[in-house]
Amino acid sequence: LSPCEWSEAQSEGNRFSFLYSLWYTAGALTLQGAGPHPKALSGRVICSSWWLFSVVLLACYFSNLSSSKTPESSQLTVKGFEDLASQDTIQYSCLAGSSTLAFFKNSNNPVYRRIYEHMERTQSFVSSMDEGVKRAKEGNFAFIGESVSLDLAVARHCELVRVHEVIGMRGYSIAAPLGSPIIKNLSVAILQLSEAGELAYLRSKWWASSCIADKAKPAAVQPHRLKGMFLVLALGLGLGTCMAFLELTFKSRRKAAEQQKSCCTVLTEELSLRLKTSSANKPQENADKEKA
Repeated sequence: LSPCEWSEAQSEGNRFSFLYSLWYTAGALTLQGAGPHPKALSGRVICSSWWLFSVVLLACYFSNLSSSKTPESSQLTVKGFEDLASQDTIQYSCLAGSSTLAFFKNSNNPVYRRIYEHMERTQSFVSSMDEGVKRAKEGNFAFIGESVSLDLAVARHCELVRVHEVIGMRGYSIAAPLGSPIIKNLSVAILQLSEAGELAYLRSKWWASSCIADKAKPAAVQPHRLKGMFLVLALGLGLGTCMAFLELTFKSRRKAAEQQKSCCTVLTEELSLRLKTSSANKPQENADKEKA
């Protein structure tokens, strides 16, 4: 439409045909570009809006793709006991009268002391493991307990997740009377089971998660988040098209004054020539170029 693009259209090897326009827009999506570039101001406005749209669209795509591969545990707002103690939104507690409560009560660590004081102040202790798991499933509550028991709860309840930080690690043992002859046999048997991988097999068997792991599926970008991009693109296309019509109108008015014709007649001829609706107008275009 713009006369600035068609001033040397017959002598140039490349022109902005429909197929070349498709190639040009595809090159912008790959961030490589393609030449020649538009000469007219209207064409540059349209291309600039398309380039901006392409860059923002690719940025949204890659950010959405990277967020879909982020582990769910890394998106937790609470990643450790220090984060838990420094917030008041999520309630937390442990089993009443348990060794976990005794650990926080007797600890000299200021973070653990704050956790214990908060639990004592709110009196939000649970009476059983099942109650703690139930409150955690309801939301806005963090249950503090032994890592082994919590791993078993997470394996059975897919909507739960355990924070990786572990404090006060203790081992489990088998108690026997002092000087009992079975202590040595038990120790040797446990070592043999551990070296043979039997203990690891039993743990994977009984602590195995019953949750079906969902594949990393990128979440669809909501349309309302992209409306700004399409608005910018629509404004650029509309502004560029209007500028192209204005450029063509100004040229038609000058030609109409020179040829003493009506502006509408000359404008119709120019549109017909550029849209290639009539092959009979091509000689007239060459004559107009010679006059120019």
